[in-house]
Amino acid sequence: MRLMGKLAEAVRLLACLFLVAISVHIVSVLSVPSLSHADAFSLVSRLGPELRLLPLDGHETLLDGMEDPDIAASVCSFDLAAGPVKLTLPAGADGFSSIALHQEGGGAFFALSNSAAEKGRIEVVALTPAQAADRAADDDPDNPSGEVRAVSSRTRGFAVFRALALFPSQRQAAKALIAGARCQHVE
Repeated sequence: MRLMGKLAEAVRLLACLFLVAISVHIVSVLSVPSLSHADAFSLVSRLGPELRLLPLDGHETLLDGMEDPDIAASVCSFDLAAGPVKLTLPAGADGFSSIALHQEGGGAFFALSNSAAEKGRIEVVALTPAQAADRAADDDPDNPSGEVRAVSSRTRGFAVFRALALFPSQRQAAKALIAGARCQHVE
């Protein structure tokens, strides 16, 4: 009888230790993103000031450790607290080009490719929910705005502009396309 009591006590102790270990593990894994200073937004914001187009030369593994040398890319960080940001990229006649929007703390929240281009360019306006409501209130119901709006739940983020060179001989053209990208506040 005494042996059974000690065995039950040992099992309870082991179960408690197991639950504490699982709890500590879950809390530590879930807290890593908020404690990390090496997230993509932090890395991009260290490259240069907001709203400045910063080309990635292909040797950097800033955003993806497996960047394709046939893709020209640049980044631009922004803060929507100062107002909506318009992002523009000329669309290539042949090949792929895109704008991907990421928010601080992780995750892409919007992406647009050259298949959605109008008048030879890809354009998107990044804004907060409040800014989106203000712009929607200003829209004329008979003549709605043709702009593409991407609503972010966070005020700070960055855009990644990419253009694909289908052949090695087109790499300079892809870089020139990316150099034509714009990142600026709009009213």
